Amino acid sequence: MLFLFGPSASAQQANPEKKPTELVTPNQKKEMSHVKKATLYSIIPGGGQIYNKSYWKVPVIYVGFGALTYSFIFYNQLYGDVRASYIQSINGQPITNLEYANVPEEMLYTLRESYRKSRDLSAIGLAGWYVFNLVDAAVDAHLQEFDVSDKLSLKITPDYRYSYTGYSTGINLKFRF
Repeated sequence: MLFLFGPSASAQQANPEKKPTELVTPNQKKEMSHVKKATLYSIIPGGGQIYNKSYWKVPVIYVGFGALTYSFIFYNQLYGDVRASYIQSINGQPITNLEYANVPEEMLYTLRESYRKSRDLSAIGLAGWYVFNLVDAAVDAHLQEFDVSDKLSLKITPDYRYSYTGYSTGINLKFRF
């Protein structure tokens, strides 16, 4: 028995393991590492859209960033002016900004809070637009590889059923894949 199985066991140990080979077709897209993709998405606004070849989205993203940045700068400037006038007013000093010279102290406080709120909302909008940019690029990259064949379908129809309690209505979803 040892003579029968001995040579086959030693033959299996003598052969090194063969590594599987990959077939590369000429049309196969070279994959970028996930680290590079994430860096491209996060550092350059619109970088993920450029990588996904969704060039039409890049101006939309930059217009959004431009509008929100302008809004932030505009309200920050107004906030700074009103804040300085309010501080001068509560300290009993004459208000140097002629635009707010005859405005009562309570109104200066209300304006200051309003401009601060608008400035902060612009900053939140900028952060939200940045996150939207990242999510859009990631979803677009993921959906480029999505299989959209004729076998996939979704049919939505109204549904009427009769049961012992009476008629019931609903929506019928039929998936085919």
